[in-house]
Amino acid sequence: MKEKIEYLLRAGNYTATSLARLLDIQPSGLSHILSGRNKPSFDLVVKILRAFPHLNPDWLMLDSDTLYRDDVALSV
Repeated sequence: MKEKIEYLLRAGNYTATSLARLLDIQPSGLSHILSGRNKPSFDLVVKILRAFPHLNPDWLMLDSDTLYRDDVALSV
């Protein structure tokens, strides 16, 4: 998932600090993930999906080739 977060940084032209602020996490926590020291928590995955609702969760977590969700409304 480190590579996916790096992709989000590049695609959104974010710095690690600005992405950490957007996700409401400590910059040091994101730095630890990007360096490979820590693995992302489930909480972080949820925060990413909430901050980027157009992302396909399967791309983020399961390496699907489809980056974005379909334009189909999801019912809960």
